[in-house]
Amino acid sequence: MLGDAIATSESTHAGISALRLSRREFLRSSVGAGVAASVAFPRWASADTSELDPERAATLRAWTVQQTGPIIPPGRLHPLHGASRAGAAHVVQFGDRYTMAYWGSDKQGRNYILRAESPVNNPNQWVPVGEPLIGPEPNTDHNCRGPGFPFLLPVTDKHWLLYFCGWGRRADGKLANTTGVAISEDGGQTWRYHDGNPVLPLDRPYDAEGTGSVWVLHEQGRFRMYYTAIARYFPAPKGVKTGHGSVIPEIGVAYAESRDGIRWEKPFDDWVVRPRAFGVQPYEYICSKPCVVRDGATYTMWVNTFGTAYRVHRLVSRDGTKWQWSERVGPDGELGVGEKGSFDDRQRCYPTVIRHGNEYRCWYTGNGFGSTGMGYAVCRAE
Repeated sequence: MLGDAIATSESTHAGISALRLSRREFLRSSVGAGVAASVAFPRWASADTSELDPERAATLRAWTVQQTGPIIPPGRLHPLHGASRAGAAHVVQFGDRYTMAYWGSDKQGRNYILRAESPVNNPNQWVPVGEPLIGPEPNTDHNCRGPGFPFLLPVTDKHWLLYFCGWGRRADGKLANTTGVAISEDGGQTWRYHDGNPVLPLDRPYDAEGTGSVWVLHEQGRFRMYYTAIARYFPAPKGVKTGHGSVIPEIGVAYAESRDGIRWEKPFDDWVVRPRAFGVQPYEYICSKPCVVRDGATYTMWVNTFGTAYRVHRLVSRDGTKWQWSERVGPDGELGVGEKGSFDDRQRCYPTVIRHGNEYRCWYTGNGFGSTGMGYAVCRAE
């Protein structure tokens, strides 16, 4: 699966981005009494998206890519476990340092979640931290090839969750992707897989064929998950050029809620973001790997859309469930693509975005889903 399948269908996943809080601030503002396992919460009320500031909903600001080459190429930080891939990162801020969890692959195609750190005031001086956080589980069907697409969530000072997309095996040859979680009780120093993985059952029409990368917000004792969901495989419409051949997956962004970050409920009957099909050009059949940032009363979601290659587009929301597309920036999306011959001249995808002062900082994945490494871009946030 990790060869040709990734090169054509890795579209299935997403799950990277960033929280900007010191550890103490994070606990004070988000956690309260810690894991809210026993705290009941109401369904999240849907707001009327017509209340959105139309200028904010429509305005996109230009991203500036900081250098022409990758800031983290495969093998630079982790020569063994990241030899052939460095991508799909998630960045979290603790005080004056960033922690990055990213997807690495070795030369045999086995997948790992790796860790690096960098100073906030020099955000691309990344150094490796230790051994892989998690790796393949050979005796399982859901994660035998190892994890990708990490999302790192410190819940309390000691209790951390690490969500991932498992690469497994299926007898029918389709993408064997599901969502799992690993748990740390010592502030991210050691990890164990949750015994009940995968944590999202494939029990709805919109996720019947698989799930993948996630973004999780922890707000007022609620865990709110946005996840990549594969509904079905279907024949490509006549005359449509695709990146997956004549039979293509239909993939959108779904939503779930939890009290403890482990056991999830799915309150809606459909995706919260769906691909726009013939509504845009090229024909769009995938919206995946959400990255969600809340600024004041507005949620912003960056998604990876796919027609013939991944492109990054943006949506906004007042309540985090009803989403409105922002102004479309042509077929190449917000981040565009690099110059011919560069590491990202085919696609820029899988952004993880964090706010720093009056700017957004973005780490993205280049060509080959991380086989050429990761780049960095900034844009004005005000």
